[in-house]
Amino acid sequence: MSKHVLLTREASKNMPWLDVLESAGFRASAVPMIETRPHPCDEVLDEYDWIIFTSANTVRYFFEQQAVIPKKIKIAVIGEKTTEALALYGYSPHFHPSLFTTDVFIEEWLALGLVSQLIFLPKSNIARDEIAKRFAQSGHLVKESVIYETGFPEESINQLQSVMHYQPIDIAIFASPSAWRHFLKSYTGDIKSLKIASIGPVTTEAIKKSGFSVAYEPDNYTMQQICELLIEGEI
Repeated sequence: MSKHVLLTREASKNMPWLDVLESAGFRASAVPMIETRPHPCDEVLDEYDWIIFTSANTVRYFFEQQAVIPKKIKIAVIGEKTTEALALYGYSPHFHPSLFTTDVFIEEWLALGLVSQLIFLPKSNIARDEIAKRFAQSGHLVKESVIYETGFPEESINQLQSVMHYQPIDIAIFASPSAWRHFLKSYTGDIKSLKIASIGPVTTEAIKKSGFSVAYEPDNYTMQQICELLIEGEI
């Protein structure tokens, strides 16, 4: 019997990877452990020097509420998919880190040596605040603004039970700490028997803090490489 892989991202983000995994010989199921919804934001951007996008979701929800980014504002991003999402609206970043992690982003952006920048940082309601803190310590003013909310889709509890009833889960993939935490509360099987794949160090840290180990973590923090690692290691 094919190994059963569970995808846990938002519903719209799971679909392409179902095909990739099933084509490789896995049985793949998708049960979203997070959902997002817009949060109103009417910030006037004209006075800002920079805007920072930390995810594809921040890009999408920003442009649902703001038609354009003023030309004087420079754009910084974290993540390959964030850059791709930005391109859909006709923009390219002025800055991105050499490695797509928050710590590297902070270190390399501060190394630019800019003075007293006014920065707009759209975010989710559960996003961490280390960028704002570190930038403030270096003399910059960061305005954080919640533009979308992340929650748990309650219907996923029954979906997860149905998926498990059909075939036990062998491998579960997580792309955020919140997806992991929601799964941990919802899963009724033996989690210790699962192999866990994490998209990157922030998610891995959350998993390890819960007392579990991570079998797969890609170097470039993308779903593409997670799938490649699973195919290489499990097929």
